[in-house]
Amino acid sequence: MEQEQNISTSENSNSENHTSQKQSKPKNRSRRKIIGFGVLLLVLIVGGYYGYTEIMFYQTHVETEDAQTDGNISPVLSRVSGYVDHVYVDDNEQVKKGQLLVTIDSTEYALKVNMAKAALQNAKASLNVAQANLESANVSLHKANIDYNRVKDLYEGGAATKSKLDDVEAERESARAKVSVAKRRLSEVQSQIKAKKDDLKYAKLQLSYTKITAPHAGLVSKKDVELGQLIQPGQPLMAVTDVHQVWVVANYKETELNDIRIGQKVNVSIDAYPNKTFRGKVESIAGATGAKYALLPPENATGNFVKVVQRVPVKIVFTEKPNPKYPLRLGLNVTASIDLTQKSEEAKQTASRQ
Repeated sequence: MEQEQNISTSENSNSENHTSQKQSKPKNRSRRKIIGFGVLLLVLIVGGYYGYTEIMFYQTHVETEDAQTDGNISPVLSRVSGYVDHVYVDDNEQVKKGQLLVTIDSTEYALKVNMAKAALQNAKASLNVAQANLESANVSLHKANIDYNRVKDLYEGGAATKSKLDDVEAERESARAKVSVAKRRLSEVQSQIKAKKDDLKYAKLQLSYTKITAPHAGLVSKKDVELGQLIQPGQPLMAVTDVHQVWVVANYKETELNDIRIGQKVNVSIDAYPNKTFRGKVESIAGATGAKYALLPPENATGNFVKVVQRVPVKIVFTEKPNPKYPLRLGLNVTASIDLTQKSEEAKQTASRQ
């Protein structure tokens, strides 16, 4: 009897558990449906908000990733020939404007300066001689004029002969000729002095070229000069990259130029600093597409024509002061977004005036 009661009790408990499991399954399914619907609704809301903000953004902005930072890269060239005496900088070194970079052996050029100085001194000595000769010639002419006037008075009074008058007249003409010669010589010496001064200036200028300095502040790059190397005029030695004056060249599609105006604000994102947004403005728009500046520009009048959307370079300058935490380099990839709302404000002002 006890066994039969236990069996019946276990059967009753099993049936109750089975019934409870059947009741819990619909509840779990409905709960999952509610959670899934909520997640779907949340995704739709977030996606809709993101899509709406993107649409509103692109209605008031034009953006391009075809942009890079740009700046001045000045080549450092030699203006005289000679052997390199000393190199004071190395690659990627920071330099200031006017800082000494390279010196060339100046012995030969210093000798030329000394020779030019000596030639100038000789010319000045010749000038003193020429001036003295001119003064002497003027004295002789003055005496000849006095003698001529005295003899002429005597001749007219019958106290002197015609031959005496002719003699003093010839002496006067000779004195005049000597004065003319002395003046020409003085002029020649003065011209020589001017030429010698120019030679001295040129020699000093050549001597100054033996010291090669930085054209502006920046970083040294592409250094191609070593101690003892023989260099020639015009030979590139290195380059100095100006990292303090950096701008952005963004290549916008020709279909996007309609609303771009000079002075509009720009948000600049640089790949090197993904968490930093730089501020700038449109400074200028190029006068031709990038293809026109190519070495071999396309010629659409020949061959099969395929229309390709062209891009026009737009120069963007930074309006913020350089931040030492985010140093800029030339050639960095940039995403530039121009705010077009400034144009609409200007249009509103124009419309209100009308």
